[in-house]
Amino acid sequence: MVITVTLNPALDKTLTIDNFTLGTVNRVSNIRYDIGGKGINVSKVLKNFNIASVSTGFLGGVWEKHFLQELNSREIETKFVHIKNSTRTNTKVVDNLNKVYTDINEAGPFISDGELNDFMETFNSLCSKDDIVVLSGGVSTSIPLDIYGRLIKIAKEKGAVTILDAEGQLLEEGIKEKPDVIKPNIQELSKLMNLDDESEDAIVKAARKLIEGGIKKILVSLGDKGAIYITEKGVYGCEGLKVPVRSTVGAGDSMVAALVYSLRNSLSEEETLQFANACGAASVSLEGTEACTLNQVKQLLDKIIVSIKEA
Repeated sequence: MVITVTLNPALDKTLTIDNFTLGTVNRVSNIRYDIGGKGINVSKVLKNFNIASVSTGFLGGVWEKHFLQELNSREIETKFVHIKNSTRTNTKVVDNLNKVYTDINEAGPFISDGELNDFMETFNSLCSKDDIVVLSGGVSTSIPLDIYGRLIKIAKEKGAVTILDAEGQLLEEGIKEKPDVIKPNIQELSKLMNLDDESEDAIVKAARKLIEGGIKKILVSLGDKGAIYITEKGVYGCEGLKVPVRSTVGAGDSMVAALVYSLRNSLSEEETLQFANACGAASVSLEGTEACTLNQVKQLLDKIIVSIKEA
């Protein structure tokens, strides 16, 4: 089973406003609503890849029913813990005229100790041997920053494979429990490892240090410049694809879904990077947090050339 964890879901409200300008009245040309949160986004993509998952985390307030209905309509199993306070709303402003994309993200609801304990019990009951557990995204300020480390420890003790996609102290605390795979972007890796520069050599050196510490695979996304994949077997790189950008939200989540797909289908290191980069490119060409399909990804695969940096 694949388990995706979203501790701070959000209803993503995407506004299309050409020539968006601060301090003036802006006219919205299009609006869309998507259920979101990084783990939920991963589950949506996995469903399109014909991989079943169970989505868990916290939901509450006026949006809870909407989330559950939408996930049910997508035939995604849910094991969310109900909370007293309301799930947040994130607003995305897309200015296609100037190619500027603005995110306005709320902090998230207060989670009580009792609600957190309920989730820990739910998570513990879900995990079992050979599961793939995806832990991704931020948390509200009421959640302890070592939460991912605690969840990784539980999952690994059950014999599950763990994938972590987080930033800042959440990532720093999480890697102490040695997740199997992490997917930082270049800024997150740079902050984690205190890099003086963001050259390829610096990225590889930093990732090698993390692998020596017990992490098996590291996928570093470089935005439109591509990605670097560092594993115990070698170092692999690819350049980004030139595609029309409609929304940058969810691109990293699609790459995480690609990592799950590669594990489920025993892809090689080169095939994994190729598939992940195609997922990211397919995702940014879609509006809102719409999930890319397997067919959309496969149409891009032949355009991606993976180079072996080290073996």
